[in-house]
Amino acid sequence: MKTVKLINPIIFNIKNTLLFVILGCSTIFSSCEKDSIKNNEIQVSLQRVADSVYRVFDDQWNIEKSGVMLYISGPSGAYMGSSNITPTPTPDTHFRVASITKTFTAAAIMRLHQEGLLSINDTMGTYIVNNPAYDIPYRSQITIKQLLQHRAGVFDVTNNEIPDTVSAPYAGEKYVDYIRNQNEYHTFTFDELVGINAEHQLSTGLPDSEFHYSNTGYNILGKIIEIVSGMTYSDYITQKFIIPLGLTHTYSVWEGSDVELRTPYVNSHLYIEGNPGIETTEDNMSAHVSEGNIVSTPRDITKWMELLLTGQAGVNAENVALMTEMQIADDAHGLYGLGLVFDEGIGYGHDGAHLSYISSVRHNRETGITVLASANFIRIAPSDENDQSFFELAYGIRDACYAATEVYED
Repeated sequence: MKTVKLINPIIFNIKNTLLFVILGCSTIFSSCEKDSIKNNEIQVSLQRVADSVYRVFDDQWNIEKSGVMLYISGPSGAYMGSSNITPTPTPDTHFRVASITKTFTAAAIMRLHQEGLLSINDTMGTYIVNNPAYDIPYRSQITIKQLLQHRAGVFDVTNNEIPDTVSAPYAGEKYVDYIRNQNEYHTFTFDELVGINAEHQLSTGLPDSEFHYSNTGYNILGKIIEIVSGMTYSDYITQKFIIPLGLTHTYSVWEGSDVELRTPYVNSHLYIEGNPGIETTEDNMSAHVSEGNIVSTPRDITKWMELLLTGQAGVNAENVALMTEMQIADDAHGLYGLGLVFDEGIGYGHDGAHLSYISSVRHNRETGITVLASANFIRIAPSDENDQSFFELAYGIRDACYAATEVYED
């Protein structure tokens, strides 16, 4: 107000300046309006993708209690859509990321490699000594790199039934199921799980001969992390990654009795052919430490994947490059590196599956886009020996990443 009392030339300049600002604001408002329209279009289109994916599976399997969620971030901002999940999830709603956990384990190994505390070309016996629980077949040949690649020939105790030929009460069953049937809240350990392979000399073959996905192989990596760092696995992940990177809604579960998710959370259901969904949200995750135990949120897990793959998570570009050296895996995993998968068009990341969450997260370093697709259900048909429900869902969720990315880029 005081400026109007100044001499006329200044008043003239102020008026011209105001006129310029007004004209400029109209341009800005026009630009903002266009941005707002674009943002709304992305949000609406993303929601349509979520609804479409849900309808496909609901029409096929009657998934009435569960649904899907999508989260995508990049140069144009972050967006989220979900369908038939109640309450509606937000970017900070917790869910079990399952095997996406392996990216944290691989990053931990690569950070220790980067710091000169281990070499990924060393054998597991270099670091695990005088422990009979790790006297597994080909121990002296298995390298840390092969464990990261699932090419170490380590029998997967958690995913496979123990052979009938084994002389043990759990022969013909999955070891974890056998133990949990006796004590639901039993806390499993690395030594216990890997020790099954050592006791019965179980293996899938020679190291580096072929790809065999193995959670137990990642349990060995978890043990190496603990030995080399002097910390528990959960403490290392928390202190080196979760806290420094501000992943405030991410945590590592390890106790058998820690079965509840922190609120808010996405619940989950198991559908068994023609039956209503069984709630599976609460679960003992101690058998999955280092390979599937981490809980996160859409915002956190996409942030993690972006930071990791852009060399900002504590693993430098040189070692990220090692992680992204892909080899042919199997039909389910396509190409696999050191704790990472790759899909042309959506980038590097990992998939996760645990009762009853199925997720895919990818980061494309060329576009800067990170995308997550997740379902809070699994469906099985025990009467069908050739049941493909799980794979149909897994591939559908992966394809939802493509659809979300196309919407974001258009």
